Amino acid sequence: MRIIKNPEDRKREILEAAIHVFAKKGYDKTSISDIAAENGISQGLCYRYYSSKEEIYDAAIEEYANFIVRENLRHYHLEGKTLKELICSMSGRGMTEGSAEKGRPDLFELFHKAENRKLHDQLFLLVGQKLLPIVTGLLEAAAEGGEIQLSDLKAAAYFIVFGQIGILMDPSMDSDEKTQRIQNCLIELLKL
Repeated sequence: MRIIKNPEDRKREILEAAIHVFAKKGYDKTSISDIAAENGISQGLCYRYYSSKEEIYDAAIEEYANFIVRENLRHYHLEGKTLKELICSMSGRGMTEGSAEKGRPDLFELFHKAENRKLHDQLFLLVGQKLLPIVTGLLEAAAEGGEIQLSDLKAAAYFIVFGQIGILMDPSMDSDEKTQRIQNCLIELLKL
């Protein structure tokens, strides 16, 4: 007997099954038939909701990036802090420790396996893109409050967000060193 489900529920189930299989087998070794088998459905039903394995992967990375940003923002209370206080409390810590990410062990496994470095790097860049408007807003508020004086806040936000990525991805430094270097650099650059 065929079970009819709400389309959004079915799509979510397919995505969750895909994440599980991607984490277990790796992205390259996973096929649509593996995802369908994991969910106990036909390949055709997978294709009804997603046009390809790549589209499912894109949905997974999007979900995980949203999760990381949401959890990090929830952890670091942004309201009522100066820009310097925010930098000292946020820079690098969430991303280097991965504490928020461990709330989704399946996704953590997928994106942090050594053989999935390319997937990890894609995730990092997407998280940066999602953080960009938030950082821009923080800089705008600091400028309006007279805390900083920058002529191009958007360029500064890009530099702050994406400039950290090189440090965060450097395996030669531990988490504390990365955090300290990012904080010191931002405080010095912003003249805080």
